[in-house]
Amino acid sequence: MREAERKFVIEGSRAVESAILSKVELEAIYFEASDNEIAVNVLEKASRIGYRIYEVASGTLERAADAVTPQAVVAVASFVDQEISALELDSFVVVMAGVRDPGNAGTIIRTGLAAGAAAVILCDQCVDIYNPKTVRASAGALFSVPIAMVDSLAEVSEFLRANGYRMIGTSSHAKTWYWDADLTGKVAIVLGNEGSGLDEGYSGLFEGSVTIPIDARAESLNVGVAASVLMFEAMRQRLTMDKKD
Repeated sequence: MREAERKFVIEGSRAVESAILSKVELEAIYFEASDNEIAVNVLEKASRIGYRIYEVASGTLERAADAVTPQAVVAVASFVDQEISALELDSFVVVMAGVRDPGNAGTIIRTGLAAGAAAVILCDQCVDIYNPKTVRASAGALFSVPIAMVDSLAEVSEFLRANGYRMIGTSSHAKTWYWDADLTGKVAIVLGNEGSGLDEGYSGLFEGSVTIPIDARAESLNVGVAASVLMFEAMRQRLTMDKKD
């Protein structure tokens, strides 16, 4: 139903406020009577703009929403993803290939916004970005970072190469530590599945691969954490170059 109508639910006052500030198309906003200051402010803001707002009976949102904690405000919004060809690329790009955990996907989108990513691209049967857990984990970043969803990493590679991008893979077996890699300019950081990583068949698509050294006692890093480390390194390298200029 979500795919057919291209609509999804945003749960919580802060998330709805982020959607409003990002000018996401909202079909309607529903609320339960509350003295919560944040909820009241959000509803007042939405009313001034002219959104359709409906009060519902107490307990209705708790039954309808996915979140464990009852929400005072929810909204029905239009999908925010766009065609890959419509992306405006002026910084590094993050690519998720087969990331299936909604919390990790939301964290990567949230960090992408904080670190200045130009876009986040999902492929290879990634988790649905409109999964309620992904929406919550993104903490509103879903509405601000350009996002595209395509079928395969090969398709992503074709598009990025046509736009002058280098693709950098990630692997625990890579020989290059991430801080030794050039993550400036037009670069795409590609992250694989939480358990199996990137398919070895994709190795020919990358200019190189990087690893994050970890203590020998640890088996691996959570993909959301690994993505954060790499994105902020890309940001650090850019800031360093700007200072030199």
